[in-house]
Amino acid sequence: MAEIKLGGVPRGAVVVLCDADALEQDAPEVMNGLAEHGYESLAVDLSSPGPARDDELLRDVAALLGRLGERGWSAEQIGLVGYGFGGRVALLASAEFGLGGAVSVAPTGVEVPPIPLRAPWLGLFGDLDGNVPPQAVRELREALDSGSPVHSETVGYPGVGAGFHRDAPKVLAHAAAFDSWQRTVEWLNLRVVPAAGTRG
Repeated sequence: MAEIKLGGVPRGAVVVLCDADALEQDAPEVMNGLAEHGYESLAVDLSSPGPARDDELLRDVAALLGRLGERGWSAEQIGLVGYGFGGRVALLASAEFGLGGAVSVAPTGVEVPPIPLRAPWLGLFGDLDGNVPPQAVRELREALDSGSPVHSETVGYPGVGAGFHRDAPKVLAHAAAFDSWQRTVEWLNLRVVPAAGTRG
């Protein structure tokens, strides 16, 4: 686990769920980017050598939320951002916890979650991602559009695969990385309730 605590009055808090074995690769950049926008953060890799059950993963997320709660953050002041496997967990957690907002970036193994969602959710997908067939994204979008009382969106990036959130020199990959980060921050800024004493 990695953690960034901010002095003064942070805007909010974010749990970052990294992809399997990508904590060291992804966490520093994501957490520093969140800190620039006033968010404290915890980053973890919840993957394990064997397949974990959904209820076990949700218990782990609850423990992380509890840790932030001990520091004074309420549920609506907390966001969740997941990458790859962590993106799948972020979607599951959106149906379980009434958080400020959640974002899944290139989630793997996406299935239609229990409806209704309790946290506003944003799903970002690479159109060439072999882990998530386009049909699965369509089914997810249709289920959320017809049965979720909270706002949710899905965005597809043409010409890129699962790693689109990592910057690359190719034009489409660079554009997808930039846009996905901007959408992530904007989603959090619009939905995570700012702490008293900060500007939203």
